[in-house]
Amino acid sequence: MTRNTVMIKSFFINFVLIVVKLIGGILFVSASLIADALHSASDFFTDIMVIFGIRQSNKPPDKEHPFGHGKAEYVVSLLLGLLILFVAYQIFTSMITRALEGPTTPSIYAVFIPVFVVGIKYGLAKYILYYGDKLDSHALKASAKESFADIMSSIVVLFGIIIGFIGEQFNVEALLYADLGAALVVGVLILRVAYHIIQEAIVSILGKSAPQKVIKEVSTVIKTIDGVKGVDNLRMIVYGHYYQALVEICVEKTLTVKQGHDIASKVKRKMKENSKISHVLVHVNPEG
Repeated sequence: MTRNTVMIKSFFINFVLIVVKLIGGILFVSASLIADALHSASDFFTDIMVIFGIRQSNKPPDKEHPFGHGKAEYVVSLLLGLLILFVAYQIFTSMITRALEGPTTPSIYAVFIPVFVVGIKYGLAKYILYYGDKLDSHALKASAKESFADIMSSIVVLFGIIIGFIGEQFNVEALLYADLGAALVVGVLILRVAYHIIQEAIVSILGKSAPQKVIKEVSTVIKTIDGVKGVDNLRMIVYGHYYQALVEICVEKTLTVKQGHDIASKVKRKMKENSKISHVLVHVNPEG
């Protein structure tokens, strides 16, 4: 399973959910469902941008990008976060305007839509997150986060519709604003997701270290290579869906330059057996 295949499936599912929520919001007069449709629309555009980012990051190295295009995923994630931020702004301004015009109470039949959406989105979010972890894809993980946030917003919409219906049945005016209130909460949830995606993308663009667990595992493998007396330093930087590594090894000080070079070559070949490690630079230090 490739990252592109995962996102294409997500693309079509999110498109269907947008249509369902939007039609339901208009048909049942629910502001929160319409806001949730906008939330799903952000998912939809997420998929488009992630698919684009994955294709860019898979491009081979060239003269201008000798280390490849892996960081394209981070740029896409940053743009995605800004897009979601704009969606949140649109929801806030729209719902505040509608609240000033007076409350609207959606039909109780509207509850079936968020229930349906929660079930579908939970399965989709778990699916994307599974492959995001398996393929170690920054963009897939960002998309999964947005999908989980969509689940929370649908739950909020469900409660907003139910509370609004109760307010109408018992003539409690304050509860009539529950649907609009739910729409504003959806906006806050979207805002939170945008913040985390933007923050993580900026950190990754600046240069993010590989997990310590990965660094320790690679260091252990290097120490098993014949001629390596120890690992003085190992730095691994996340570069999209792969790593760049800079390692300093310690060898017997009486070895010739040729012998030290041969050991360094063994280290490089061994490290690149790991499909996640794309570029390796080995520096040789004399023991002591």
